[in-house]
Amino acid sequence: MVLWVGEKIYYRGSVKPEELHQLVRRWFKHATILVLGECEVDYTGRASSKASGSWRLIIIKEDGTVLVHESVGREPINWQPNSYVTTQLEGDTLILKAVRSRPREELVIRLRGDCEVLIAKLGTGKFVISGTEKDIIDFLANNPRIIDENAELVSKEVSTPHGRIDLVLRRKDNTLILVEVKRELADVEAVFQLRRYVEYYARLGISNVKGVIVAQSLTPAARKLLGDFGLDYRCIKVSEGNVYEREVC
Repeated sequence: MVLWVGEKIYYRGSVKPEELHQLVRRWFKHATILVLGECEVDYTGRASSKASGSWRLIIIKEDGTVLVHESVGREPINWQPNSYVTTQLEGDTLILKAVRSRPREELVIRLRGDCEVLIAKLGTGKFVISGTEKDIIDFLANNPRIIDENAELVSKEVSTPHGRIDLVLRRKDNTLILVEVKRELADVEAVFQLRRYVEYYARLGISNVKGVIVAQSLTPAARKLLGDFGLDYRCIKVSEGNVYEREVC
């Protein structure tokens, strides 16, 4: 079935390999192509991988980006950016290749049997990110009393052998406060990271050191570890690019 809805959707329907072959040749570089079908996937290049036959979603974008998705997970199992896409038929199999020259990489997808296809013209618009970790760090650097009412900023993004500390603050009694910021949920790894920073400063002979995690929420395991390690937590809310202190999380 072919649908024309203005200039947005060019094709939608069930196709055989030879029809898909013609559709990809016609619309590659001109529209985004989505294919649902049984396929095997092989990748060679800086590494190599092989995915056995399964029902998957294949996305071919206008710039040559190709993504292969399965039923779980956010990330594709394979992807190839800015590649040149070609197709060829071998019996009832369509072989789709996405090739890059620098570095040399090749993604080969073998599609068998009928596929469901949607071809559409996607747009690009202004994309603004607000409330990122950097926004939160900058906000807290300008408002350190959210962390401690007696604190002042010493520095941002301080390098250590264990990574960069997001913020270092100092109280009037010369206690240093090391701050680890997470955009949303803080887990046990964030707690262990903060503990490594505190222990590093202690080994330098600085005894008055506190550690604070700033996040919108904590996992139960992270909350328990904070108590076990004697570290603190400041709960915040991020909304429309603004950062708010919360009393209870």
